[in-house]
Amino acid sequence: MTPLVIATTLVVTVLATGFATGPLIRRAAPALMRTPRLTVGILGGVLLVWLVGLAAFGPTLAWALGAPTGLLPGASGEVCQRCLAAANPLPAELSLGAGIPAVILLALPVVLAVMMFVAGLRYRRQQHQHKQQLTSALQVSARKMQLAGHFVTIIPHDQPTAFAMADRRWGIVVSTALIRLLNAEEVTAVIAHEAAHVRQRHHLVTGILHGVFTPLRWVPLVNAVSTAIPQYLEMAADNAARQATSTEVMASALLKIGEGGGPVEARSAGGGVALHAAGIDRIRHLIAPPDASRSVAPIATMSLTTMLVSISTALVLLPYWQAILDGCLA
Repeated sequence: MTPLVIATTLVVTVLATGFATGPLIRRAAPALMRTPRLTVGILGGVLLVWLVGLAAFGPTLAWALGAPTGLLPGASGEVCQRCLAAANPLPAELSLGAGIPAVILLALPVVLAVMMFVAGLRYRRQQHQHKQQLTSALQVSARKMQLAGHFVTIIPHDQPTAFAMADRRWGIVVSTALIRLLNAEEVTAVIAHEAAHVRQRHHLVTGILHGVFTPLRWVPLVNAVSTAIPQYLEMAADNAARQATSTEVMASALLKIGEGGGPVEARSAGGGVALHAAGIDRIRHLIAPPDASRSVAPIATMSLTTMLVSISTALVLLPYWQAILDGCLA
């Protein structure tokens, strides 16, 4: 009965985590925002563990349903059946015998991986087009100069804006309106913020979130993580900026820039191309972060469910690895 308990725990925990963790992530924000770079790693780990648990549904169902190998003829079917039988820890009398071919159930993780890969390719193609549009706009009138210890791209624009591009040719981009609006310390803070985006490879993180995980955005957990991580990346860049200047200077720069600042071309490029230094909502985090004690229960709950998914997934997949190592494919 233990394998059946493990399989049931996996299914129930993965489903519960996928649909109930979103609100927990939001409630845990007062504590998570104090260490934004660590939080990005934690939330990414939670999402990865959940994804592996979801992929383990196929082998789990192959256990419980006692699936035949009807879609694989000849020797291939025999090999599949031998591996499945060697890995299945459930007694024969506990199998439901639903008649679903094992190849279908065991292929579920492959189907999931293909969907995410295709979504990533589609997003990359879209971002390449946006990048070309933004590059075309920059080539018209942009110029290079050294500002606050960095070589930056200056664009003539009547909106105060600054953003970072993954393309090293352009790197940090600031508008002439921003230079006129901010004092020297505030400009330094903004440049340090954008330099942190480039140095910490935030474009890669946002690209994966907005591309690879698009097919699963309907799941509350995936949607919550995909929404929260870009905010924590901005907070991480803010921390780098206030270390270079001060909290007051960074908050003052954000207040002057305001939300949504930036050329239309840059905003349309999205997070994978340009990351912006703007946003009044982050000022509260800088000046008066909320009480972190309210986040203890949500964090503890997330930790428990992630641990359950990790353990049950490992216990589900271990028999398959063991069967392969024992030579079921030979």
